Amino acid sequence: MGMMGKRGTSPFSSLFDGIQRPQRHAFYLSALAMLATQAALGQVTAATSAHPQNNAAPELFEEPNWQTVCSQALAAPLPPAAATLARSAADKPAPAADQCDEQALYYGFGKRPDYKAALECAYARRAHPAAPSNSSLEGAGTLAMLYANGDRVPRDYALAIRFACEVGNDGGSNEPERLGRLEALRDGKLPAGTRFDLCDEQMSGAMGAYCSDLAERQADVGRRRRIAILRVHLPQQAQSMLAALQAAETAFEQARIKGEYPGGGGSGSAGFALEDQNKLREQFVINLERFSAGTLPKASPASRQLAQQELHAAYTAALAVPRDLNAPFGEPTTKGLKTTEAAWQELFAQWMQFVPIAYPGLSQDAAATELLRLRIHQVKKASY
Repeated sequence: MGMMGKRGTSPFSSLFDGIQRPQRHAFYLSALAMLATQAALGQVTAATSAHPQNNAAPELFEEPNWQTVCSQALAAPLPPAAATLARSAADKPAPAADQCDEQALYYGFGKRPDYKAALECAYARRAHPAAPSNSSLEGAGTLAMLYANGDRVPRDYALAIRFACEVGNDGGSNEPERLGRLEALRDGKLPAGTRFDLCDEQMSGAMGAYCSDLAERQADVGRRRRIAILRVHLPQQAQSMLAALQAAETAFEQARIKGEYPGGGGSGSAGFALEDQNKLREQFVINLERFSAGTLPKASPASRQLAQQELHAAYTAALAVPRDLNAPFGEPTTKGLKTTEAAWQELFAQWMQFVPIAYPGLSQDAAATELLRLRIHQVKKASY
């Protein structure tokens, strides 16, 4: 069942029913704060930044006659240049999933965006909608952004509106706001330089997941750079061990999203699960940074043992909660809890092998206690 919220202009807003406005606002602010911090650290530059940046103006623009606008826009033939590109794409085979990544081409993700390739890829996706892709928003959605922003094509708001209309309900059922914003840009009602993005307005779970994925992919750029900086200061043996540690972290993240993440179900759960995964990935890098700096609270073997006991109690309590065997995505399951705990135990073992080699001056009890307490918090969330 589709989850709809109040109409608005903020990225990441109203991901699914049951999430109150303060919670939505906190999620939005946390996502943007994360990206703003990366930019301040020089991890995201103007040449390489991907959306999701908050380009939305505070005004709400809404086209009340959007159905008429879309009917007229879709009835009009494509102009010659666009028609030629559309025919060329239709005459070619559908691109394979790994040959046409619109997100990477359009946003860059640590590289300079390739708008020319994004244009070709978007027309190919539009011509072959059944071909594998990252999202149903690809194709027309990317074309709407390219033409609205004049990225390697002449700015053409009429074409942008037409392609935005083609996106339809896949874009979060907020055609009035999306068209209203394009018209506001066309009519000079927004500040010069304001860019248009599909995530400027969104209210469905599908859009929340799409925009959260964009935020996560951009955040990964900064994290890879931070890990690379840390890696060069590790002993050679620890550098060789880092890949296994990262693989164990990825396995844990995937297990948690599939069976332990307490998202509450609903069409927006995928977006919130991505946010949770983003936090886990960020915490992994923070752990590396803190362990490297040695900035951990002191811990004794006794405090480590106490943390292990607390984790066992939290895990036992989580397993005791009645679970729906057919729970939808976004709700923990007994099997999921067990699978995730096994993945975490493997990750913990990798950390305990890695720490004495990478940071010989760091107390293993302190590192273990820190990891255990983080895990206790995660397991307790799954007990609600």
